[in-house]
Amino acid sequence: MARPPHMSPDEAAAVLGVARDAELADIDRAYRRLARELHPDRYVGRPVEESTAAAARFIQVAHAREVLVAFANRPAPASGRVVVERPAADGAAPRPTPVPRFSWWVFGAWALLLLAGAALSTATGPILTPLDLWLRLALLVSFALATSLTRRSWVWRTTLVLLVLSGAAVIASTTVAGLLGLGFMAVASVGLAVQAGLVRFPDQ
Repeated sequence: MARPPHMSPDEAAAVLGVARDAELADIDRAYRRLARELHPDRYVGRPVEESTAAAARFIQVAHAREVLVAFANRPAPASGRVVVERPAADGAAPRPTPVPRFSWWVFGAWALLLLAGAALSTATGPILTPLDLWLRLALLVSFALATSLTRRSWVWRTTLVLLVLSGAAVIASTTVAGLLGLGFMAVASVGLAVQAGLVRFPDQ
């Protein structure tokens, strides 16, 4: 089947009925709606002219989606939008998944909770020496914050290791403040990882 002729972002937006700079979620929503309306199964038994026109329109809609997705994925450092490919379970083409936009307000809220947890965790006794406690807390806070800023999976894994070590220290000293502090830091660390797009929940 011949590839549809070149389509500009403005033309693609008109085909899908969205703005040229629409978010990927809006593009996909419009595409799925039109794809359902134009799917060949809905035209079984209808006149040949009608089913042929719907098939041509279906191809045009799919091409319009490709054009707008490519346009949305153009380099744009100011927006902070990064797109990764998620393989589809049914063998279909991978669906682009936007990484959440970075928000300093969200980052600041998680950072405050993280620091509150670190302050409470100072009630935890050191495993070896007092330096061990402060070094462990400083590393944990640093790596948790770096998880959101760098969006590197190895930084997130290091944060998890430091959380486990802190958990062992809290359990060994069994102080309420230490346990509460560890809970704050664990929740904040996961929140920062979610903001970085490194942790996703089933409905995301």
